[in-house]
Amino acid sequence: MTPALRCRHAFESATVHANGEVVCSIIDGRGDFVLGNVHDQSLAEILAGPRRRELRHLMLSTPDAYCAAIGKRCPLKNIPVDPTEEVSTRLRFLSIEPTTACDLRCLSCPVRDFSGDITWGNAFRDGGASFALWDGVRRAKQHAADGVLQALPMLRGTTAGDRGRLGALLLRGRIPKTRTGTLPIGLLQQVVTDAGPGVERIDLFNYGEPFVYRHLVDALRHIRLVSPATAIAISTDGMQVRPQIEDVIVSERLLDWLIFSIDGCDEDSYCRYRIRGRFETAFANLARFHRRAAGTGIRVIWQYVVFRWNDRDDQLKRAIAMAEELGVPIWFDFAHTWGRSRRRPGDLRYLTPYVKPYTALPGEARQEGW
Repeated sequence: MTPALRCRHAFESATVHANGEVVCSIIDGRGDFVLGNVHDQSLAEILAGPRRRELRHLMLSTPDAYCAAIGKRCPLKNIPVDPTEEVSTRLRFLSIEPTTACDLRCLSCPVRDFSGDITWGNAFRDGGASFALWDGVRRAKQHAADGVLQALPMLRGTTAGDRGRLGALLLRGRIPKTRTGTLPIGLLQQVVTDAGPGVERIDLFNYGEPFVYRHLVDALRHIRLVSPATAIAISTDGMQVRPQIEDVIVSERLLDWLIFSIDGCDEDSYCRYRIRGRFETAFANLARFHRRAAGTGIRVIWQYVVFRWNDRDDQLKRAIAMAEELGVPIWFDFAHTWGRSRRRPGDLRYLTPYVKPYTALPGEARQEGW
């Protein structure tokens, strides 16, 4: 008999969106199951509250990877349940999204739904006919779901768990406009203080670009002051990493990890997804930061998200060679949305040493609940 599955995030993690809403993890990027809002309550009160207990109950109510709290399959729900296990509820990992503002409009990224300047008409210009069709069907379904919820008010107060799997899928509407925002620096600092020095890692990213947050240095300094032993990580598209901010981060050692997401080995393979980005700019910023941070303990990583247009062996091997020449580690992370690679894992075994931690080759299970 296949054992039931659980995740770690419902117990040991929290993600704070830029509008103040607290959810379990980056998987709930829409904010479908909100635990509370740090504008109204402290993080400690939210994590000790009834919504988090309900989250764990709903997550454990289904034996497979489907999570009834968010109404979809979750790749992080992959840990076999041990009936004798006492799962800790201590907060170990905290993600903070400083802002939803972004300098790019990457294909299939939820930021496209957040941004008022990205409309249906951009889909064909940005991604061609196949993306326009996929995006059109997706948006049409969301509008239809909103119409049903408006026509049937009794459904509005129901949760994904109440609606069942098919109902949760069909009634998932548009992301509300209230999902956007920017955290005031004082509130972000209070969240970090509430989390306490026992947090093992704080990620300053989710959706949006962290380097467009004008209080970024103040936020990093506060984390170092309050939680000196906590690892701090940022993931960036690399376009907004300026030498002035870079100098402060490196000289004061305000980061432990800086992950540059550069999804290609040249302009052609990169710009297919990273709309408005430039490969040369992002890669030059990666190289400069890596040289500047050498010997400081700050780990600079090149993350390459793999799609079907940048997954040829010559492209992947060229990226590995470029990373080795630069002396920077490279992680490959396989996309699971529109445009995902159709390569077979057996043909990609040579990438095993370079696959992003806790992820996997296409078609294979993620590891250890992360």
